[in-house]
Amino acid sequence: MLKKIILAAALAVSATFAAWDYYPVLEAGKGSVKGGLYYDWDHDWSQAGLELGVRYTLIQNLELSLQGWGYQFWSEVDCKDCVNGGDGMRDLAIGVRYQFDPMVNAFIDFHLPVGSSEVTNEEISFYAGAQFSMAVASVPGLKFGAEGAIDWGFEHDNYERGLDLHLSGEVGYTVPNVGITPFVGLKIKYRLTESEVEWDDGKEHGQNDDGDKHISIWLGADYFVIPNQLDLVAKLIVRSGSQLLGGDATGLYVGCEFFF
Repeated sequence: MLKKIILAAALAVSATFAAWDYYPVLEAGKGSVKGGLYYDWDHDWSQAGLELGVRYTLIQNLELSLQGWGYQFWSEVDCKDCVNGGDGMRDLAIGVRYQFDPMVNAFIDFHLPVGSSEVTNEEISFYAGAQFSMAVASVPGLKFGAEGAIDWGFEHDNYERGLDLHLSGEVGYTVPNVGITPFVGLKIKYRLTESEVEWDDGKEHGQNDDGDKHISIWLGADYFVIPNQLDLVAKLIVRSGSQLLGGDATGLYVGCEFFF
């Protein structure tokens, strides 16, 4: 059981878990829908799937979203006699962002373990924090966003994951007269408190994972094939560190976002 819980947790955090993006919310009455294909691999392990999301600015400065839903095609190890699978519907996150200032957002995402038994991590969790973003006036087309957040999961199956701190940021530059925006990003995860598992003896045992670290770096580009309406995006993600925080892997993501 413990091994199953640890593997489920690792798979859960291997997917992107963040507010919609690092930048200001859309104007009131506007929204967007996005979808994309992801493929992650590390040695003999790989996973792939479809990720979907939708957001809408209900009133000025208040954005609601559904994120991370979709379908996972597989998550498996390529080896003889391995029992694989990992396919089915993904979990879902309900997000709320509020823009206090043109450059400052606060957000909270509520993760619901509604996915299929082979995909869900069976954990209800909150991801909450703040963001800062701005365009650089001296360099037209240059923008950056930063985020600090806490990831807090509730106990499930006699397992309580430690509290995690996430620090991340992204920088993008729209090439004049071309419309392509290359971008680069970085996320650091740090486990603040120790995870605990209740064994058959009825006692909780620490997992000695407080202080674990994990880093993700991504490089990509997006391009509006229909100005201000249809945006195509592709990125390469490399991550390394604690297995419980996502482990080592390389990932590819290709998708699009339609604004309405």
